[in-house]
Amino acid sequence: DLSFEALLSLLAHRTRQHVKKQKSAARRNHGRNTPDLVSAFESGKSLAVIAQDERLPLSELIRLMIPGLVDRQILLSRPGRQEPKLKDLLIDPHLIKEQWREIILAAIDVDNLCSPASDESARLIGLEYEHTLLRKLSAHGVPFRTEEQLRLLGTYKTPDVELQIPIEVNGRVVNWIDSKAMFGDRASHSEHQKQFRSYVNRLGAGMVIYWFGYADSLPPDADVTVVDTFPTSLRL
Repeated sequence: DLSFEALLSLLAHRTRQHVKKQKSAARRNHGRNTPDLVSAFESGKSLAVIAQDERLPLSELIRLMIPGLVDRQILLSRPGRQEPKLKDLLIDPHLIKEQWREIILAAIDVDNLCSPASDESARLIGLEYEHTLLRKLSAHGVPFRTEEQLRLLGTYKTPDVELQIPIEVNGRVVNWIDSKAMFGDRASHSEHQKQFRSYVNRLGAGMVIYWFGYADSLPPDADVTVVDTFPTSLRL
């Protein structure tokens, strides 16, 4: 059985796939500035009903409508005449015209899938598991360089950890580790293949930890070891 965290991870991934598809369809149907959607909103149609019609979470609907909302001066531009991002509306609600402020903020608040708050929650969970990885490596006496240290050296698109001395896990050599606070199903694992392959090409074989588990059906990869917890037995 899948854990609660794994189920949430699967839901989030499938929501992202759905949103990408639906936003593309909405832009084709309504244009970049979505004038008809904005007009419907101004005429009293609720954001919840518009979101249901477009099959989008509320926060993603508002993101889609931002250019049109700025055109109609329902939203104000940021300094430099830049369109505000969704999180800017929460930081400075006065970017929203008073007449519409409560409606728009309430719509963002009830969205627990794609709002800035849910994005921040996912980011913090990811950081928590990255720190867990670093603590465990330190406890085992494994020397490593973090992603931040590698970037200071001018290296980009790096794994979370590059091991300065390779380790052996389950009979396989590991030169780098990437931490994923998610469930590794076939679709999400496939999306990360280009990322993993770039690490293999530069650093050699490595390991990914899907902390919330992974599908038994993941294709085998001689260069990328997949686990769902920090290995209890490793060799330097």
